[in-house]
Amino acid sequence: MTEQDSLSTRAVASPVAPLPVTLLTGFLGAGKTTLLRHVLAEAGAARICVVENEYGAANIDSEVVETLGPGLVRRLNGCICCAIKTDLVATFRDLAEVCRAQGVERVIVETTGMAEPAELVPLFRPGGPVGPAFRLASVVTVADAAHVTVDLENSPVAQSQIAVADLLVLNKADLVAPAHLAAAERALGATNPLARVHVTQQGRCPAALVLGDAPPAVRVLPPDRPHGHGDIGTHLVVDAGPHDLRRLLAWLRAFHRAHRDDLLRCKGFVHASRGRRVLLQGVRERTATDPFGRFPPGETPETRLVFIGLALDPDTLDAGVAGCRIPPVR
Repeated sequence: MTEQDSLSTRAVASPVAPLPVTLLTGFLGAGKTTLLRHVLAEAGAARICVVENEYGAANIDSEVVETLGPGLVRRLNGCICCAIKTDLVATFRDLAEVCRAQGVERVIVETTGMAEPAELVPLFRPGGPVGPAFRLASVVTVADAAHVTVDLENSPVAQSQIAVADLLVLNKADLVAPAHLAAAERALGATNPLARVHVTQQGRCPAALVLGDAPPAVRVLPPDRPHGHGDIGTHLVVDAGPHDLRRLLAWLRAFHRAHRDDLLRCKGFVHASRGRRVLLQGVRERTATDPFGRFPPGETPETRLVFIGLALDPDTLDAGVAGCRIPPVR
């Protein structure tokens, strides 16, 4: 038996009641990290350990969450489903004692937008590889009201994320017309009639609702099929900058018009004028920015943007970001 197989089958020892785990999932750009920040602020970040999974190499979401829960964030890079037998189980084995020592009362696993939670649920069953130290409390899936009907038609991953949920958070309700919102609710209900649906905007959902135990019900697990990401890939652009934020946003809008549905997600930190650090979040045609203070001491100011989409050309992305630099003062 290999070490990898050993990790996937050996239970985590625990002499006390298992810690509840919330799986927070949802398709690319649905608003998972925004919702998580609200939950941490409301419930008290010191009581919660976050396992942050990112499909890309920049740890953007981890840095955003770390501002509310310093020291209680664990990172998993790459696809969490592909790391079940190694990184994820090993992470939870290490977390058991850490959580007890620091008085942590709950763990939240925020998955990448390409994860399939049905593959993670068996880990937390009583005889699973991370029991009896941890138990699954609920699966919370965030859905983008503007795009969920299209995602359900086109993406088996989105279908799986919604089908397995105990709570469906229909986010960004303020960005769609009432008829569109009603259609989105019907699509969720048709895919998962057992889940509770909570309609919200800007990721604002009561912490008690997100962190509560799911009511007794039969969780719908989609049929087994090979896990993969299709043609979706990522590219990390790192550029020293500084960058003109207006020009960068204009270039992103033009890039999206040219590539339409190929660009699914863009997120990262921009090294803007006067040494400012700006958080940039883009979901398809929508892009938002948020001041994020200064770069930490000892960290070299630079722009780091992760692009997620279909058949994206790295050279085009690198050149586009570089073209938005602020010219040096002569």
